[in-house]
This record gives sequence, structure tokens and C-alpha cells, in this order.
Amino acid sequence: MTKFIAYVKQEMQGCDYTIACGQTIWKLKSTSKEDAIEELRKMIIGEYVPGDGYEEGYWGESKLSEVILFEVKEELPIDVNQWYREALKFKNDEENKAKNDDERKEYERLKSKYGNLL
Repeated sequence: MTKFIAYVKQEMQGCDYTIACGQTIWKLKSTSKEDAIEELRKMIIGEYVPGDGYEEGYWGESKLSEVILFEVKEELPIDVNQWYREALKFKNDEENKAKNDDERKEYERLKSKYGNLL
């Protein structure tokens, strides 16, 4: 089944301390391009209420400046926790190797200084 996602970006960039502030990805429910475009339109514009204007939607400070619709052919879940485990194991192995190397060098230094007393 075809799936769609949309990249959306706010017009105003008024926040701090956030990566990609004012940008997000929306996972859409639609399964056709036409339905996805209509779903996005309803999400962005909102619903018109006579006398009140548009409710919900993205207006004012949350007005969007860019929307890109993507058709997803395949989803590939990534086991990011495995990546972290592997990276931490590598780091620990490298630290242990460095510690063992330092200890070996200290042993050799003391051995050469004190001879067979060790």
C-alpha cells in the first residue's frame, strides 16, 4: 500500500535551542496522491466557520512557508539502539586497549628499572 508523508516548514523562525525549529514531518492517512493533497489542504487551511473564519489550521505565527509531499514506496525500520550499543562497545574496547597498553608500558618501564625484582 502506498503511503505519504509531508515535510512542512513554518514561515516564522522564532524559536531557539531546537534543531530544525518550525519544521516537521507529518505521516498522512491517505493512500492516493490526490487524497494526500486534499488531506494536507484540510490540515493546513482548517475548517471555515461562517462568522468566525477558519478554525484550526496553520495561520498567523504558525503559517507554513513550505510543504513537500513524499510518496513512500518502502519503510525500512532502523535499529538505532543497536548502533548505539555497537558504538559504546567499540568505545569501551578502545579505552580498555589504551589502558592495557599504558599498564604494559608501565610494567616494562618498572621491569627495566628494577630488573627481576618484580
